[in-house]
Amino acid sequence: MGRSLCARRRALCLLLAAGLACGGRAPAPVPAPARAPAPAPRIARIADANTVAILLTSHNADLAAARIAVTRAQQRDVKLLARNIVTDHTSMSARLSRLAAGINLTPRDDDVSRLLRDQSAARRDTLRNYSGWQFDSAYVENEVRFHEDLLVAIDRVFLPSARNAALKEYVTSIRPTIASHLSLAEQVRTTVAESR
Repeated sequence: MGRSLCARRRALCLLLAAGLACGGRAPAPVPAPARAPAPAPRIARIADANTVAILLTSHNADLAAARIAVTRAQQRDVKLLARNIVTDHTSMSARLSRLAAGINLTPRDDDVSRLLRDQSAARRDTLRNYSGWQFDSAYVENEVRFHEDLLVAIDRVFLPSARNAALKEYVTSIRPTIASHLSLAEQVRTTVAESR
């Protein structure tokens, strides 16, 4: 499982590296009382076609794990979380596909979307090796981290990068759902930990 977490962090780093380019060197330290605020990082925008590909891959990755959890999870709360994720990510993925077709935008894979796809396969394989409490714990922990990472990407990469107004509106509209998934996954993680 540690290896899967490293892959997840590498994917986020790669995603953020693609979207966030801090310009120049770190600011020189300013003597105390006259401390100036640190300059905001400059955002290197990613193309809308890449944003769509990454988001579609993210939805599919989360759906793959949730579909396994619906059938293999032991605890009721874990199954409910998985069902909620299947319903919401299926809807969000379909909406994004319709949006991309409507604005004639073909998703374009890049290193991030390919890494997310590979990571999803490894995540599924890892989950299949677990059962009972161990499965529930691993699945929920993955959901917490996945949604934390996705919220960071939405806030720091996708929203600042979106050029198409409809795509920006879509990304804005899914953020509350992703945040609610994170909140629910954190609650379920507590329940799972207490059941041990």
